[in-house]
Amino acid sequence: MVPPQDGKICGTICLCQMTAVLSSVALVYLTVAIYMPSMRAFQSGISEVPAMCTTTRAVTKDTCDWGSCGEWCLSKTSGACIQIYVNLRHNGSNIQYANCTNSANKTCYGIDQENAKKYRCIADECKNLTGTFNCTMGMCINITDAFECVFQETEPPLKCSGKRGKITCIELHGLQSCTRGTCGRIKSPYNCDRRCVDIPTRNKNVIILSGDRVFLSQCQRALLAGSEQEIWSQDQDDVFMSSCYSIETTEDGMEASDCINGSTLEKSYLTDLTNFTYLNFLSVTSTKILDESRQIAPPEEDLILANESRLLVNLEGCVNTLRDECREFLKEYGKDGTDHNARARFPCFYADHNRDTVVARFNLAITFREFVIGSTVPSVLFVVSCLTLMLCQRTVEVGDDSKMRFKKKAAAIIPGVVADDITPGDAGGGAHAMAL
Repeated sequence: MVPPQDGKICGTICLCQMTAVLSSVALVYLTVAIYMPSMRAFQSGISEVPAMCTTTRAVTKDTCDWGSCGEWCLSKTSGACIQIYVNLRHNGSNIQYANCTNSANKTCYGIDQENAKKYRCIADECKNLTGTFNCTMGMCINITDAFECVFQETEPPLKCSGKRGKITCIELHGLQSCTRGTCGRIKSPYNCDRRCVDIPTRNKNVIILSGDRVFLSQCQRALLAGSEQEIWSQDQDDVFMSSCYSIETTEDGMEASDCINGSTLEKSYLTDLTNFTYLNFLSVTSTKILDESRQIAPPEEDLILANESRLLVNLEGCVNTLRDECREFLKEYGKDGTDHNARARFPCFYADHNRDTVVARFNLAITFREFVIGSTVPSVLFVVSCLTLMLCQRTVEVGDDSKMRFKKKAAAIIPGVVADDITPGDAGGGAHAMAL
């Protein structure tokens, strides 16, 4: 019969050995994954107060020494990657729009490059193209319904239909004007305006542009958020325009954050309905600056800190979750306007001594918490398991039957007397000693 002690002792030793091995491996892995990045974050000098970044370029490199986001930090790839460049600037103004009525908003969708139907010329899918197409190395997307392009001339056309059509158009690239499979590349200069029409501007005196969205309302006044300073009122009998990062509806009206390019526009420039392109045109021309001192909702160029800064998802430029985070990150932050959609605009973090690199994620409180948990838990498990193994080594013995038991207290040994001969109640076994 196997004594109960043997199974429990064996299970305890196996569990402690496994815990000691796994915790030691975890300590080695977390040194690269948590400890070293945390120390770099503490010493980076990056401010926890975010600035604002706008994507200017998203470049795909076949070989690169840095990338904006990688999926596994322990094996940083040296192959293809995407590098995102941004403009770094100070934050704009937060503005409260009071007593707003008759509000409206419209989202002007462009082309979803990822989900849009793609025509592959090598598969002979370009033989019937008609309209305006944006092509990349023989892969074309129809942008006719989303954009209206005005141009003067095209390059000599290529015939994508017929027996050799797919070979002729295998490298079709750039903006193409096609008619029944015959495509000509549109030459510069050209202008492609988004087909976002029927934006209601009647009885609206506040227009806020936010990326691909437009917010319109009839407001009585605009205040600097957090104060009672009035920066605009409806008594001026004009239209207040600005470009803001986000807009929230509150009990007091609308509150917009990071507002720049504040300006006023004469009402005569607007009719009952307008389009997205015309509003963007008016925000640049035919307006006058809101604040002559250029302190409230100033022009964007007054806030620029650095141009063409490198964007990283964090200080390491990689993530370890293996949840395909980088795919979503690059899709959201890599919008550089090349598809005629609005450029990505987002909070970012930087260090004063190094404005050439900015990060999208930075939180010292979370970093400290991860550092404490990542160092305490495996360390405690490693120490407890090792101490338990040492205790077992000193208190457990293997009997003649090859079973493990806790050691019993040793009996007193008298020279010439076998321990089994001493019985309780023998008064110390004196009689046996006398006889011997």
